[in-house]
Amino acid sequence: MLDAVLEVVPAGCLAGHFHDTGGRALANVEVALSRGLRVFDGSAGGLGGCPYAPRAPGNPATEALVDRLAALGLATGIDRKALARAAAMAREMRA
Repeated sequence: MLDAVLEVVPAGCLAGHFHDTGGRALANVEVALSRGLRVFDGSAGGLGGCPYAPRAPGNPATEALVDRLAALGLATGIDRKALARAAAMAREMRA
């Protein structure tokens, strides 16, 4: 699907929004990266889901996304310690 969209919309105009169905969100991010996307949605603490698909997992945890991008040698400019605090706060609010 992404290849078809990229035929009419430049990668710089797109953002990746992946749910972690089957634990594949980060793999999908890597495919999108290879096709030029550089903006991705995440969810602090991995919270969320889809109101249209009950029991669907949420977006990838922002901290996992940042860690994966760092492992790939990409800088995000995100303060990892501040992100960890935000994720912990989000999880606490959900409990």
